[in-house]
Amino acid sequence: MSQALRDLLRSETDRLKGAGLYKREVVFSRSGGMAAGGMVAGRRADDTVDQPVVNYTTHDFLGLSVDPQLQQAAIEALQKYGVGLSSQRVMCGTLPIHKELEDWLRGFLKVPDVILYGSGYHANIGIFAPLFGAKDCIICDGGVHPSLAEGARLAGARLVTFRSDDPDDLEDILRRSKWARFRAVVTNGVHPFTGRISDLASICDLAERHDAVVIVDDALGIGVLGDRGRGSAEHAGVLERVHLITGTFSKALGGATGGFAAGQAEIIEWLRQKSSPYMFSAALPPAMAAVAMAALQILESGEAPLPGLRDNVRTLFEGLIERKFRVLGGQHPLLIVEIGPYEILRETVNHLYDNGIYCHGLCYPVVPEGEARIRLMVSALHSAAHIQQTLKAFESTREVAAFAVDALEALGSLE
Repeated sequence: MSQALRDLLRSETDRLKGAGLYKREVVFSRSGGMAAGGMVAGRRADDTVDQPVVNYTTHDFLGLSVDPQLQQAAIEALQKYGVGLSSQRVMCGTLPIHKELEDWLRGFLKVPDVILYGSGYHANIGIFAPLFGAKDCIICDGGVHPSLAEGARLAGARLVTFRSDDPDDLEDILRRSKWARFRAVVTNGVHPFTGRISDLASICDLAERHDAVVIVDDALGIGVLGDRGRGSAEHAGVLERVHLITGTFSKALGGATGGFAAGQAEIIEWLRQKSSPYMFSAALPPAMAAVAMAALQILESGEAPLPGLRDNVRTLFEGLIERKFRVLGGQHPLLIVEIGPYEILRETVNHLYDNGIYCHGLCYPVVPEGEARIRLMVSALHSAAHIQQTLKAFESTREVAAFAVDALEALGSLE
């Protein structure tokens, strides 16, 4: 290996550490019910004693990762089918449980057809290249998930960005892109860095007016939005107007591995023939398919804890607003607390951690410079006591933030 490359990687890694941007993996000493009190290994200064934290970094919105029905489904599938297939779907990797899961998804999402992938990321990078090429135009919301942007680039089409929450900008681009053979409007159902739910009704109106395909990554919406958790398209009343929806089983649907694309039959049939992540990756392990299907059955039955989850979201959102915090979102369990400069974010997150609240910050380049934020992911597993502990911890961050502001002003005067 080149010594120059090693030196470069080492210096760049040191630079990240020096800037406080190095990502360290926190070890949890137990899994399951993470939101309700995950145990961080060696949380104390001496790294010898595990202590509980209220966890706001898991996507286990419904708490299904510890649901006995999902656990039993995984056990039975493991015993019946074994650990995995060691094959792609197009060879000998298709089992009855894969077709059953696709049937369940098709009925649950009210779409003509569904294709399974190894992950939601695989779905997003696998749908564009088979459908679009150099003669086409892919119009992406400026806030799309990185996997959507990566997948769109792989297609080799003209890639254009429209401003989030700006239908006039989107319509202007659609008017100026009539040269394209095909056009696609691409967005997230729920935006991961703002908590914003996309206005899919307006997007569908414009797409229909200009004969464009609508593609929605609803990884954060499915399971929690809509009357039965069918996602942002159900929430907006446009289930039949979105042409292709991608999603994952790794968030609200029990935290299992796997993802999917759902939509028009012609699109799905072509993806089975031409989508590289589907054709050249091992099939979804049967236990993971069983877990996802059990989660869908709970949602379909109306037994999912959506009312409790929404109560938790409302209580935390309103409590933070009452305490004069600036909070984005409010309709989805992803809440974004605006903080400001990165230095204040760092001190605030550390203070919350010391008070038993585990959450992550968002800073540049994920969000605009100087607009650092804290991301809170609320779960049905959070108790009333957890929510009140969180509000108390946030209230106590005022002194920490004031100290950081004074420090920044002192540094500015020195310059």
